[in-house]
Amino acid sequence: MTRKRYTLVLISLLTGWQLQGQELLTKGEAISEIMANNFNVVISKKSIEIAENNTSVFNSGYLPTLSGSAGINYNRDNLKVEFQDGRVNEVNGATSDSKTAGLSLNYVLFNGFNRKYNVQRNAESLNRAQLNARSVLETALINLFNAYYEVAQTQENLKSLSQTLAVSKERLVRAQYGFEYGQNSRLDVSNAQVDVNTDSINYLNAEQSLYNAKRNLNFLMGKREASIDFDVDTGLNFAQLDGKEDLIEKVMRENVTLLIARADQNLSRYDSRISKSNYFPTLSASAGYNYRKGNNNSASFLASNTSNGLTGSLSLGWNIFDGGGTRTATQNAKVNEDLQNYTVEQLTLQTQVNFENAWADYENKRFIVSAQESNLLTNEQNFERTQEQYKLGQVSSIDFRTAQSNLLRAQISLNNAKYDAKLAELLIFQLAGDIQEAQF
Repeated sequence: MTRKRYTLVLISLLTGWQLQGQELLTKGEAISEIMANNFNVVISKKSIEIAENNTSVFNSGYLPTLSGSAGINYNRDNLKVEFQDGRVNEVNGATSDSKTAGLSLNYVLFNGFNRKYNVQRNAESLNRAQLNARSVLETALINLFNAYYEVAQTQENLKSLSQTLAVSKERLVRAQYGFEYGQNSRLDVSNAQVDVNTDSINYLNAEQSLYNAKRNLNFLMGKREASIDFDVDTGLNFAQLDGKEDLIEKVMRENVTLLIARADQNLSRYDSRISKSNYFPTLSASAGYNYRKGNNNSASFLASNTSNGLTGSLSLGWNIFDGGGTRTATQNAKVNEDLQNYTVEQLTLQTQVNFENAWADYENKRFIVSAQESNLLTNEQNFERTQEQYKLGQVSSIDFRTAQSNLLRAQISLNNAKYDAKLAELLIFQLAGDIQEAQF
């Protein structure tokens, strides 16, 4: 019997050691990791770089084009030349060559405002890319703290299960002592042993859930092969949210999904204007410098000739009818513009509904937290009284186990309610475009 008691004490010490002394992964460190390593966040940043390149003056169409050319031509011929006076001149292997070089400068003076709308479209595309990166980051943060709080919640539940297991082990030891001295029956010992086994299984299952949650958190932070030998910060600070009316105004103004839809709406307008620009003429100017030097063969009258000079031109082109391509493109652009207008209207209504649901859910979960806190206090008081009565032999082991189980359920229910309420709060911050400023 003594050996069993030592075994129970050793298990209790090992359980307590597992819950303490591990490295703490703070919320700030988790955010830094996801900012640096999350795949979607990194990809969205690269998309911004491409959009920034597209807004450069070198992609605007407002700069001229300058091209150069050069060439050498060499000929070796066998010639027979007959003159009017009857003379004949034959030359075998007559050689001649020419060298040319030139520069050409071209500039489009007017192309139906196409360049203007393209520049504006590129700027809006950059805004769209930045909004998309913000959306990706907000989603990554929400996913991060879903995973982070899952670890925290399971970690807290594991502590409650550990405390329950410790109480059950203490009860088993007491029942064994009571049986040795004739105060308890073998049934009391068996019931206590069954409860220890049940609590041990619940503890091991929760421990496995904790390991799985930590691996998921590591993956979201881009740390696939990282250790799971860490704890997280289980502290929660609930924010003081603004009034509902102020929040709904902010949601309509700052919600990133709505802002992306409005950016797409602007892009469709620019596409419509760009397609219409093809109805206008194009006015272009060009200038050039050309140089040529030629060395003639011996049968020529001239031994060599050299020329150089400047050229310039102004051209006007107008595609009066292109087979209906411009008309079709313009019609399709207008339809797409109308579709984007409907999309913005739909998303506006959907966002309002999402906020109303999120607000109601948040208020409900905060009420549940208050109710569970009251419920936990009641169950703690009931367990303390039942425990004292059990030690005095005034209540049965079944009543004690009932009080113990009720306390455990109340502890876990409160833990779950707190983290559910915090996630509901963060959802409101996300809808209002403030998730990066939220107090995690």
